[in-house]
Amino acid sequence: MTLSSCGAVVRSALVLAVGAVAALAPVAPQAQAATVDTTATYAVVARHSGKAMQVQSTADGGAVVQSTRVDSAAQQFQFVDSGGGYYRLKSRYSGKVVDVSGSSTANGADVVQWTDKNAANQQFSLVDTDSGYVRIVNRNSGKALDVWERSTADGARVSQYDVNGGTNQQWQLVRLGGGDTPGGNGSPTDPNVKYFGRWNTADPTAYVSEWAGAYLVVGFTGRTVQLRQRNTIDFFVSIDGGPDVAYVNRSGTVNLTPTPLAAGNHTLRVSYRPVAGSYRGDAVYRGIQLDAGATTFAPPVPAKTVEFVGDSITVGQQSSKQALTAYGWLVGERLGTGHTQIAVGGACLVSAADGCIGMSDRFLKTGITNNTDWNFSRYTANVVVINLGTNDVGHSVSGAQFQSAYVTLIQRARQKYPDATILAMQTFRKRYIPETQAAVRLANDPKVRFVDTTGWIVESTDTTDNVHPNDQGHRKIADRLAPIVSAALAG
Repeated sequence: MTLSSCGAVVRSALVLAVGAVAALAPVAPQAQAATVDTTATYAVVARHSGKAMQVQSTADGGAVVQSTRVDSAAQQFQFVDSGGGYYRLKSRYSGKVVDVSGSSTANGADVVQWTDKNAANQQFSLVDTDSGYVRIVNRNSGKALDVWERSTADGARVSQYDVNGGTNQQWQLVRLGGGDTPGGNGSPTDPNVKYFGRWNTADPTAYVSEWAGAYLVVGFTGRTVQLRQRNTIDFFVSIDGGPDVAYVNRSGTVNLTPTPLAAGNHTLRVSYRPVAGSYRGDAVYRGIQLDAGATTFAPPVPAKTVEFVGDSITVGQQSSKQALTAYGWLVGERLGTGHTQIAVGGACLVSAADGCIGMSDRFLKTGITNNTDWNFSRYTANVVVINLGTNDVGHSVSGAQFQSAYVTLIQRARQKYPDATILAMQTFRKRYIPETQAAVRLANDPKVRFVDTTGWIVESTDTTDNVHPNDQGHRKIADRLAPIVSAALAG
């Protein structure tokens, strides 16, 4: 029985398979290969981990992994009938199909996505196990799709391996709906728009970000996309993972695709220029405008987030693209995590008497000027990196005041992110080092650590003014910091 011939019988079988198994307990499970619907999309969920199969990009050769199930477009697959009891798994996100890399027949071969050629290494049969789970067996190799080494971690790769009894080779096909499920419209409240960092969402027509390093990502169909702005702002746009393109002094509806894209699914990332010095742009997202009939969809998003707390150095002031060429952004991109820079130029750690913004207190707020308390349930940071103390010395902050405020900031970060690793960086100008180290010791917490940055940059060649790193300096910092953050994420 082929998928395309199932019709109403298939849909009835689906209801039985997912809703009435208990009532039919004396009867052997029905063949799942005959109870999928080629017009529907499915989440493909690993039995051993409960995580969903996911594509990581829209590119040929993009990895297929498992990740916490969120039912994003990157976790949705359609079964395309190849005949003879074989099917291709087509990603709703990329339009490409699951493929055993290089037509390999070896155990452990990578499973990727590739342009649909209906080749044997792209065809799979669905073989029943028990309790409604199936093995997904490649036609070319005869081996089963397998989560490598039975990992339960987000990002663990899907491979192929000899058929065995492992639950890491058993998959549940969870029907999500028809292939024509409508998407969103790209408005600020569209759930397919994914926000990173702190956004003020009080006005549903205009979401505002005041901190550096905040950005948004959304998937969309069609060939063109325009960004709706309010007042003048500089911003950066990346489409389909391409370079970040700068748009300067733009307002209103801005065309981001003067040359139309190829038809299909695309992703858009937008980041606004942060407040710095005399610059006061209007960092407001008012939505996107798409082709007639086009919609948004949920893009794949990282499972983990790193939050960087600091001053103008963390903002990236005086680097070429500011937040986007700062060490925090570079580390996040390199490690494939979500990331944000809770930072502003001139900030102190201590709320000084002369008005210097004290990040120990401001850390709790939605924005630089927005005094509403931030809703920390909006996202969870897995690692918090603090780089503060460069400016306090110029605002008559004593060592005792600095140490006390650092302890307070660590305590607040721990309260808001109970499981995070907190990294306290030594300032590059070597200020308040004993006080920073003492604050780390007083935390008495194995996941609070001091980071010695001695020798990471050379002021004469890696900064613009002996304080602010240039692009080269930020890259050097990222080279040293990324392995430390990576280890913290794994720990």
